[in-house]
Amino acid sequence: MSSYSLRRKAIALLAVFLLSALLPLTMGAESFTGTVNADKVFLRSRANTSSMYYDTLDKGDKVTVTGSSKDFYAVSYKSYSGYMMKKFVDVSSAARKKLDEPVYVSKYAKVKYISGLGDAPKETRSGSSGEDVEKLQRALQIKKHLSGTVDGKFGPATEEAVKAYQRANKLSVTGRADSQTIQSLFGKLSETTAKNDPRMDGITRIADIKVPNTTRPGNANSHVKALQQALKIKGYYKAPIDSSYGQQTTEAVARYQRSVGLEADGIAGFATIRKLFGANAANYTYETERLDWFNGGRSTIPKGATFTVKDIASGRTFTARRWSGSNHLDAEPTNAQNAQIMKDISGGSYSWARRAILVKYHGHVYAASMNTMPHGTSTISGNNFEGHFCIHFYKTKTHETNRVDGTHQNAVSRAMNASW
Repeated sequence: MSSYSLRRKAIALLAVFLLSALLPLTMGAESFTGTVNADKVFLRSRANTSSMYYDTLDKGDKVTVTGSSKDFYAVSYKSYSGYMMKKFVDVSSAARKKLDEPVYVSKYAKVKYISGLGDAPKETRSGSSGEDVEKLQRALQIKKHLSGTVDGKFGPATEEAVKAYQRANKLSVTGRADSQTIQSLFGKLSETTAKNDPRMDGITRIADIKVPNTTRPGNANSHVKALQQALKIKGYYKAPIDSSYGQQTTEAVARYQRSVGLEADGIAGFATIRKLFGANAANYTYETERLDWFNGGRSTIPKGATFTVKDIASGRTFTARRWSGSNHLDAEPTNAQNAQIMKDISGGSYSWARRAILVKYHGHVYAASMNTMPHGTSTISGNNFEGHFCIHFYKTKTHETNRVDGTHQNAVSRAMNASW
């Protein structure tokens, strides 16, 4: 054998060895027969016209097409594997469509631990497709119950893998990725029902739920839990009950509101609570709101307005009227009886001590802080209160220092956790 032939054989073997690095992203598992449609067509080492060639083929020669890369097909011919320009190779329309389809690579394909898959998938079954199936498939691979690729298609292989996992973990062998299987595999669920959510506490009727306060996005407490329980019974809330008013709760509230003809703002206000809980909504209490004084809050309670104050520690209430105030609200008790309540709240004498309070005005309740010491200007005669007292809201400042008072702000924070 000539040195030229040896070199040519060596190059061909090297090409086969390097083929995996040279093959395009659209390589698939299938191969197709192609027919050369011109004479002296080059079988090249790479998918470009400047690369070396292994052989020349003539019209009518048959090649095996294994992949596609822009203007070239990846082909095998005799002992060679290389590339030929697409325009010189005829394949069937069905083959052409499959060859040009990009090979899908799941973003979960290289995740090593189930915890790295993020939120648990929703329930799926044979015929399902999409990201939830991808997560399921990768989890089954990690658990050594599924081989092959993660393609997001729930076919026979995935169904058998689910059954294998169910048998191994003493679950009902259904072949469906139901809530029990997902809970077992992922340790959590992305969707629950009123029957299988453990935080339903055995409740099956809305009438058995203690009517919650109004709540809104960002809240996290037992009132949100009660809202989620009611919405789950109604079928509007699918996520696990977590007592946190997030995006899924907001969307569930909005869906319910639309269904009953309310404004779909996603906020569980009085109208929503009353509609959801019916006559039991007599237990309604106001939501506590944060009033940002220097971001539109200063004009919320106008000068001359009368409002009600609730002292959180004692639970006692009294009425007051706004006199003035720019850095914070300056107010006076409306009469002598209310002034006496203020004195009693302070232990029998007025004080500069900061007290966490709630301020109710026009159907809204705001977290605030006050002292009870009368000082400065007085505008209401006969109320036995010589001067006015200060009420602070979120980020208000004192008049003397023009600074935010930390003690007042601590009291405002405590008030945010209280309800009327």
